[in-house]
Amino acid sequence: MASFERFDDMCDLRLKPKILRNLLSEYVPNEKQPLVNFQSLSNVVSTISTHKLLSEDQKLQAKSKSAVDEWVERLLALVSSDMPDKSWVGIVLMGVTCQECSSDRFFSSYSVWFNSLLSHVKNPESSRIVRVASCTSISDLLTRLSRFANTKKDAVSHAAKVILPVIKLLEEDSSETVWEAIVHLLSTIVILFPAAFHNSYDQVEAAIASKIFSAKTSSRMLKKLAHFLALLPKANKGDTASWSLMMQRLLISINVHLITFLQGLEEETIGIKAIKRLAPPGKDAPLPLGGQDGSLEDAAWNSEQLMVSRVSALMYCSSIMLTSSYKCKLNIPVASLLSLVERVLAVNGSLPSAMSPFMTGIQQELVCAELPTLHSSALELLRATIKSIRSQLLPYAASVVTLVNSYFKKCLLPELRIKLYTITKTLLKSMGVGMAMQLAKEVVSNASADLDPKAVEGSDVVSSTNPSLSNRAALKACSKKRKHSTNSGVEAENAAFEVGVPHNHSSSPISLKIAALEALETLLTTGGALGSSSWRERVDKLLMMTATNACQGRWANAEETCHYLPNKSTADLVEFQLAALRAFLASLVSPSRERPAFLAEGLELFQTGKLQGEMKVAGFCAHALMSLEVVIHPRALPLDGLPSLSDQFPQSNSLASLKHNTPNLNNGYARYGDDLSKEWSVNVDIPSNNETQRNVDSTLPLQEAKRLKRGNDLATVVSLSGQDHTDIVGSENVQQADVPTKKVSESPKESLGHVSGKDDMAPEEVYREIVSETEEGDGLEVKDSLMEEAVFDKKRESLGESDDDSIPSLKADDYLSSDSDIES
Repeated sequence: MASFERFDDMCDLRLKPKILRNLLSEYVPNEKQPLVNFQSLSNVVSTISTHKLLSEDQKLQAKSKSAVDEWVERLLALVSSDMPDKSWVGIVLMGVTCQECSSDRFFSSYSVWFNSLLSHVKNPESSRIVRVASCTSISDLLTRLSRFANTKKDAVSHAAKVILPVIKLLEEDSSETVWEAIVHLLSTIVILFPAAFHNSYDQVEAAIASKIFSAKTSSRMLKKLAHFLALLPKANKGDTASWSLMMQRLLISINVHLITFLQGLEEETIGIKAIKRLAPPGKDAPLPLGGQDGSLEDAAWNSEQLMVSRVSALMYCSSIMLTSSYKCKLNIPVASLLSLVERVLAVNGSLPSAMSPFMTGIQQELVCAELPTLHSSALELLRATIKSIRSQLLPYAASVVTLVNSYFKKCLLPELRIKLYTITKTLLKSMGVGMAMQLAKEVVSNASADLDPKAVEGSDVVSSTNPSLSNRAALKACSKKRKHSTNSGVEAENAAFEVGVPHNHSSSPISLKIAALEALETLLTTGGALGSSSWRERVDKLLMMTATNACQGRWANAEETCHYLPNKSTADLVEFQLAALRAFLASLVSPSRERPAFLAEGLELFQTGKLQGEMKVAGFCAHALMSLEVVIHPRALPLDGLPSLSDQFPQSNSLASLKHNTPNLNNGYARYGDDLSKEWSVNVDIPSNNETQRNVDSTLPLQEAKRLKRGNDLATVVSLSGQDHTDIVGSENVQQADVPTKKVSESPKESLGHVSGKDDMAPEEVYREIVSETEEGDGLEVKDSLMEEAVFDKKRESLGESDDDSIPSLKADDYLSSDSDIES
């Protein structure tokens, strides 16, 4: 019987050679076997990457090396095959091998592998799929080769061998699939080995520019070509002069195309002045990118759509150049960039009166159809300019603010308004409070319009302190009014409350709402402390109502969507709820002159979202509640630096000594003056009645503890002497307010809290009457009056006054005196 080898587990190193041989025999064909299934290659690649089958472990060096040798030999045979499908399989798996094999094997074999792959790029008879796969595998090989520091010169030499063949292939082949593979390979070389372009820089630039200005290039391919063109200055010495020359040529080419495109919509001198501004002092302007005029290769293709696509690609290239990192300092032509953006955004399609006879209606229609794309590219260029120089934009801040504010007033398309909000966020983050003061008015007014102010104002009619309760009340009112259709106008207005849909909802997509909320959040974060009452109160109210409406009806945890955003998926609802909640949290925690007006609504909303919302929403609501803790309990100060109580009263741990000897904890918070802060000042840091009773019993004699029970201002549990049961009674103040009681004597003994036996034997019916009246509806009023009188009594005690009709609170000295001293 044959013996079978057993393995320890799935991580056993002896498994790797066997799995690799199995893959080689089942999925990788040889010269005689046909290719079974192309889709099986994904399984092969996944298995090799998961188990690291090409790593060649040292413990099993002989078996691992032999298995990998067989693998490499099979792949080299496939790469050199005349059949395109088998050659393609070998080239693809060779790229995986370059990434996964051991360092020793790669270092000893990369030159052979490189030459075998490059031969397919040079061979004009190779199929397109083989050439595309060869470019991709060469890119993987050069990426792995860049990790070896001792092969830098050899790596640059190998990379230089690739450039001219792929440029020739780019010029000859018309397939964008091949173009994309070539651009990817050239981008890898310019990032890893920029010195390889020294002898072929001009040829590469001319080839890329010709494809950008070609009428046969698609918009998707234009973006990839423009991205590579933005990286090309790194290959030309990589200094400031190379970058500046490329930027000048791009801007000149853009202005040249705009002269043709905007002919009849602007003055002719504007474009000429823009080109002259780009010329160095005392020198002629450099040639534009793509030749003398950078025009299309065929005048018949010189249409408005193609011109705008080329200008957009060049603007995208300029944006990448502005935001990419360089080792040297750059001289950015800020004035020329801003003038270009202003020139584009100033054109809205309207014809000047003097130019009306020179442009037909069809020409104007074609131009207006492409203007949104051109404006979008100009806004992206403006944002890239702001990001590149940040606070150094200060000399041009006035021009930028004027440009943004003026475009806010005439921009109506949602896509452009989203980009404008993004620019606003970038400006606020870059320039700080000064920019916030200049942009606040325009941002608030536009965000209010995009967040449907009519719906917000209408909801405020029924929403006072509890939005959820008031909304439910409004829904009930609407359902009743539908039965009695006496006032159709009121019903139509209240219909918005019923489903929570604003009247102009269709004009504000969810992406625009999110952008407006993010802009308001950034405004509050940057300049909330200096926000004037004219817009801060308005923003706080707007964000509260927007967050409430976004979460109204149901949270984003079900398959159905919220009524506030009909026909939207759950993912869109989650993003909108997160944006609304983030902005609302910013309004609550942002510094202001007053206490947050909608703190209670925020706490209720975040608490509900923590329990009912989707996981992302619930996680943010939990974070929001933690952030609001400092707003809820501002008096919870650290105890470091406060005088120690044990130094003054070493034997006292009672509540009264803690309460009367730490006045700073209460005085700092009492200035808020509202009912909620009064409640906090009474309740915060006060132990429960049971805990207080245990402390009193452990520190005071029996009679002293009894006196503390009867003299407490808060509601206590009093044991009736001589009876077996206990009744809950109100405090002394409650008895004075509700039940006629016997006047307390002013004797020293009774003023300290002792009660006569006659009072101890009070009828049980009197106590039950007090409790019953409290339960019938006066509990809230009694509690409020009790708290107000308690705070008033404390203030009078601090001033040295006394009240004969109430029981005075205990002093710290009373706790240290004996029972006999008190009764004497």
